[in-house]
Amino acid sequence: MDPRSQNNSENQIHGDDNEDQRSGDEADKLNNFKHNINEGGEVIHENVKKIDMKKTLNDTTFILTCLKNHFVFYNLSEAELENIVNKMFYCEAAAQTYIFKQQDHATCFFILQRGSLEVIVNEKAKRELKTGDGFGELALLYNAPRSASVKCFEHCNLWGIDRNTFRRAVEEMITKEYEENRKFMEVVRFFHNLTNEQKDAIAAVLIVQKFYKNQIIVNEGDPGSSFYIIKEGTVSVLKGNKEVRKLYKGDSFGEQALYYNTVRQMTVRAEDDVKCLALGRDSLTKILGDQVHVVTFRNLQKWAFEKNALLSKLTKAQIDKVLDVMKISSCKAGDVILKKGTQANQKIIVIIEGSLKKSKSGITVATKAQAWGEEYFLQTNKAKILDDDIVMETDGVIAEITADNFIDCIGGELEEVIKKNEKILEKKLQKSDQTKKKEAQNIKKTELIHIKTIAYGQFGPVYLVKAKFNQQLYVLKAFNKNQINEQTLEKYFYFIFLCTFNKRSKYQKLLIFRLSSHL
Repeated sequence: MDPRSQNNSENQIHGDDNEDQRSGDEADKLNNFKHNINEGGEVIHENVKKIDMKKTLNDTTFILTCLKNHFVFYNLSEAELENIVNKMFYCEAAAQTYIFKQQDHATCFFILQRGSLEVIVNEKAKRELKTGDGFGELALLYNAPRSASVKCFEHCNLWGIDRNTFRRAVEEMITKEYEENRKFMEVVRFFHNLTNEQKDAIAAVLIVQKFYKNQIIVNEGDPGSSFYIIKEGTVSVLKGNKEVRKLYKGDSFGEQALYYNTVRQMTVRAEDDVKCLALGRDSLTKILGDQVHVVTFRNLQKWAFEKNALLSKLTKAQIDKVLDVMKISSCKAGDVILKKGTQANQKIIVIIEGSLKKSKSGITVATKAQAWGEEYFLQTNKAKILDDDIVMETDGVIAEITADNFIDCIGGELEEVIKKNEKILEKKLQKSDQTKKKEAQNIKKTELIHIKTIAYGQFGPVYLVKAKFNQQLYVLKAFNKNQINEQTLEKYFYFIFLCTFNKRSKYQKLLIFRLSSHL
């Protein structure tokens, strides 16, 4: 036992022994739950002995190092971290006792100073915690019950921080990140169908979490109560030990946790240093209420259309009309969606959860956020008959629309509508190009502001400039007329414009490229 806890054991906050006649561990645990009180008057529910003790310099350094390496606290300033350290209390827990159990009410976050702990999920040992490891933060972040049990292998000494102090630290971090997160939300597809007010409310509860290379973000089989959006970095999604796919900046995972009390279906691991925005189910439900399903389901349908080679050629208005009509239903593994021997072009199906397969061959034809059936709407495939039942491979949720309703929504047969859309788009691009050409032809030297030289090519430097009249950025390069004529460079000038840079010079021409939005 830590000598400091022996010297201060009388400071443990217990009720009178006569207050409860129960004996043994059960009575001790009850007393701890009932009488550990923090400075703010909040009951500490975890099964620990709280000890009054001043921190040494070594203690402070140890806690600071642990917090800086923890994904919740890494972004706080030195002063903010020191404030948290000053508020942390010292405590101990006996060997073979549970500090807390899965589904318990959550009060504290802990850092293990001495000893070793076992993390247990659904009565299965998952991992071991050693000196310097922090635990218990997720339930506090999302105001959810404990997602795992933590048991002492041996006598353990810990530093803890209570709910109110912890949340104040998180709120400071949220305030600091709010504007950046709110801006980032505008480019994340998951939030596209929300109102500005809903986005504002969600931005206020998003929490930035940092994970290091090879760190596990979520474990397959663990309870899920939070949803993640990748802000920086790359992650691998694993089923068992097999990599299923990689996710990048702007991608999200854990959507199921937002509308189901479920366990994680896959493990997600950081491929490099990763920043995620985390959103808890309770927080989102408070903001969106019953709309959680509507928003997430519609987003998944929309992504399926955007990823599909044919359906992505529909206009936004056409896609929205289709989504308004699509019928959503839950299915069980083995449910027959389309029967063998029937017309293949009966409907278009989007997988929201689960996967779709051919019954006899077992070939998977669609997985989450994928559409199936659209190819049979092409003229060459319209007469095709299914040679196998199309069934649900797993339990799941699908959205479907019949052929007649689909044709009504998009305004005609799929191929004809796509051709019309492409012609309209081509006209818009031509008009835009003409506008840009006209605009560039009228640019004068005096209207350009030199920003920097960005490269040196075969024919000289390339400049980044900005037009004063519209604040548009351009990439500018000067060519000698003889070079253009001798090497017939005009054939390489696609959507770019030539204009006189200096009227007094008859030998030099200015080549202006409109700067793409992604540069």
